[in-house]
Amino acid sequence: MQKAMTGVPENLQSAVGRLVSAEDVITSAPVAGLMAAFGVDDPDPRPNDPLPPLWHGLFCTAKLPPARLGADGLARDEGLLPAAVDYPNKLFGGARFEFRHPLRIGDRIRKESEVMSFDLKEGRSGAFIVGLIQHRISNDDGIAVVEENDIIFRPVAPASSGGEIPGEPPPLPAADIVRAIAPDPVLMFRHSAVTFNSHRIHYDRDYVTAKGYPGLLVQGTLIARLMLDMLAAEAPDFAVGSFSFRSGKPVYDNGDFAIGLTVDGDGAKF
Repeated sequence: MQKAMTGVPENLQSAVGRLVSAEDVITSAPVAGLMAAFGVDDPDPRPNDPLPPLWHGLFCTAKLPPARLGADGLARDEGLLPAAVDYPNKLFGGARFEFRHPLRIGDRIRKESEVMSFDLKEGRSGAFIVGLIQHRISNDDGIAVVEENDIIFRPVAPASSGGEIPGEPPPLPAADIVRAIAPDPVLMFRHSAVTFNSHRIHYDRDYVTAKGYPGLLVQGTLIARLMLDMLAAEAPDFAVGSFSFRSGKPVYDNGDFAIGLTVDGDGAKF
């Protein structure tokens, strides 16, 4: 019998205000790698080239040895967010970004990550916790990017539930430009590699099959970067000041998906 969840666990509450920092240098090799993954032939990023929006996630990534990873490939405790025994399944719920000034290849950057809050919520499948994490990425000119992440902590799902089998996708809202994306394993593997994301659900087909999922899960951050890559190609003079996305229905690699773009006076809409 599952015991009732009465509040946010104490170890999560005590983590509010925790601050972890990391330093890195924006080098050209990871940028060239993601450019190639997105279809650029023989990419040649140069010092002082601006970093595309969201590509700061290629840097200041945690480099953990296998001994500190769980069976799913994720960190058991990455130093910022503690584990929650009653809510062991940790998911990415969405993100919001504010771009204050450009980051450039060659910049020395500092990333400060802070635990802001935890909230206990009740959904259709039961209780879950939403954690809010803020990342501040700075270069010599000050804070360049402010990023907020929603991290979802869920209890163990019933063994019989398996993975969600996607039905017919909802119709795409009217868009000026539509691009079809084929989420092939090479694209997904390269994105995981260049961002040092070892979560097995994105690249290990035996693992996802055993878990009951219909395919590899396409990374939400990959979809977000593909959206902004499309914007850069279709509206190169458009300056991105802010961007947000929310994780909803999962996207698997068992079929193509589409992203749409409309640019109006208020901004770009995907």
